[in-house]
Amino acid sequence: MNEAFLHYLWQFQQFDKSSLQTISGEKISVFKTGILNTDAGPDFANARLQINEIEWVGNVEIHIKSSDWQLHKHQNNEAYNNVILHVVWENDQAITRQDGSLIPTIELKSITDIQLLDKYKHLIDNQAIIPCKEQFLEVSNLSKFAILDKVLAIRLQQKAQIVEQIFEQNKGDWEETAYQLLARNFGFKLNSETFLRLAQNLPLKVLQKHRDNLTQIEAMIFGQAGLIEKVDDYSEKLSQDYDFFAAKFSLKSSQLSSHEWKFLRTRPANFPTIRIAQLARLITQQQSFFSLFTQTNLIEDLRNALKIEQSHYWQEHYNFKKNASKKLVGLGRDSINNILINTVIPLLAFYSEKTDNQELMTRCVNFLEALPAEKNHITEMWEGLGLTIKTAFDSQASIELYNNYCTQKRCLQCNVGIEILKK
Repeated sequence: MNEAFLHYLWQFQQFDKSSLQTISGEKISVFKTGILNTDAGPDFANARLQINEIEWVGNVEIHIKSSDWQLHKHQNNEAYNNVILHVVWENDQAITRQDGSLIPTIELKSITDIQLLDKYKHLIDNQAIIPCKEQFLEVSNLSKFAILDKVLAIRLQQKAQIVEQIFEQNKGDWEETAYQLLARNFGFKLNSETFLRLAQNLPLKVLQKHRDNLTQIEAMIFGQAGLIEKVDDYSEKLSQDYDFFAAKFSLKSSQLSSHEWKFLRTRPANFPTIRIAQLARLITQQQSFFSLFTQTNLIEDLRNALKIEQSHYWQEHYNFKKNASKKLVGLGRDSINNILINTVIPLLAFYSEKTDNQELMTRCVNFLEALPAEKNHITEMWEGLGLTIKTAFDSQASIELYNNYCTQKRCLQCNVGIEILKK
């Protein structure tokens, strides 16, 4: 038994209410269960109910045992003086407020169907990676769509929070924020944090002073990344240019070291050297990343703007010492889609919140519905259970559902789990 299950019982009134009364025999009618509180304080706020002939509005507190009230030291907390009902699985002690008045209490153990508890235990205790695996096909599409909508909103909010952290570090500079977020994305997980530090140590405002010269942009980025190896005329030129710009813009103190970059278990096309060269090209072609990402309404226009090829040298080299066996192409469609999902949409989501512009949030959803689904082991698991995953909306939502609900067995906060328990 846990309080999450009791929250579910109370919120959805999944017990016998035909003659509901307190342990002292007072008749209760529930008009409104209240709003589940995920912060400090009583579990449900603004409940409305009638005890005997008197209607009450206030908070509801839930415990496994009534004595947990004192165990949690609520008797010393004024926030609990407005509790109008104590809902417990087992009543083992009478509980009073700070003024000595008895708190009406109902005990659920005697009025709850034991089969409901068995269903819940089966969900929580089974060893399947997705707890509802056995019953998932029997769940209505309505419940599935409802939870996917819910978790996608949560995922967008979480990604917006990442953008907010970068935005605050940049003291409200939208352009630097968009640039750093894009650079982070160019790390594609393995090198994402290193790319972010590179961008933080090499401001876009510095690079934009020389955006009409690709070689100079490459010199500053490769030099600041600590990756230049002097093996040919090109690398010698980059080294000389970097030394000049490092002195001009005081860059040396924040220069990264080559050992911070991860090349192992990475396909050559994803080597940080190639991604840096592609980022350099993009910087020369876009005057404002922030305007591009927030003012472009059509996803195909964004795709076209991100469709670039790195310089000729980096079409023929994996790194400064190794030639490529075949021409290395620019940003592919999958990489561009990844940037749209992990850079453009989070930036839009945060900008939408910051400016209270719902149209931008609608654009986020529209973009996700227009993008193809990502393919990974999580989406494959869901497809194996019969969940349709065609768009990035579906894949992003299913990833969030798995990571933050299924693996944590938050079945009672999931529409699918709730429907299974109600059957």
